[in-house]
Amino acid sequence: MLEVARWTLGPLRSNCYLVSSGGEAIIIDPGWHEDVGVVLDEVKRRGLKVKIIIATHGHFDHVVGVPIVKRELSAPFAIHGADVDIARRAHRSAYRYLGVEPPEVPEPDMLLKEGDTVEVGGAKLRVLETPGHTPGSITIVGEVEAFTGDLLMEAYRALSKTYTEPIAFTGDTLFKGTIGRVDLPGSSPKQMIESLRKIARLNPRTTIYPGHGPPTTLDEELENNQYLKVALEGGEI
Repeated sequence: MLEVARWTLGPLRSNCYLVSSGGEAIIIDPGWHEDVGVVLDEVKRRGLKVKIIIATHGHFDHVVGVPIVKRELSAPFAIHGADVDIARRAHRSAYRYLGVEPPEVPEPDMLLKEGDTVEVGGAKLRVLETPGHTPGSITIVGEVEAFTGDLLMEAYRALSKTYTEPIAFTGDTLFKGTIGRVDLPGSSPKQMIESLRKIARLNPRTTIYPGHGPPTTLDEELENNQYLKVALEGGEI
């Protein structure tokens, strides 16, 4: 059984996830250096062994907490190879957009690609390449029983639930009601369409954990997300 905890970190309100099972965990998108202490506190409180830190893509609001997490937990850092350069520039991008210069993101210990799997306490999650927002955007998919809850920065713990449907961490590819931007340097509307179609082929009961905003389900997005509908119908976004 997987347990999923979510925090919203930093000025851009990016989601960071702690995914755990059997005393092991992965951290997905530790996005702001000044806020990741709440994640570290939870890891230590529960005595978890963090096996890997994964970035769904290289934008600063998803990676600039990596140096602190990696230093404190001695966990390897993984990202898709196509986004390594974006992550290298993340500290400068944060300064350009927000006037804050966080520490430099370390070089990755592992480069992820389509079909790679990450094991957490006996549960396996697999990597889908879903470029479009960035060249190296990925989605992490788990098809096992999961236990979910939100952990907010104010230390308020929301109600949690156990369920048996698949889950997907989509980064900035698919959100509740919308999709990631494709007007940024390195982004591609054409690739985004193909990635949305790939995600749409997952089990419709999949719970979507996006890079920003609340969780949703693929079934809900197939029904209500106009951008996803356009992509599936062969239109342009």
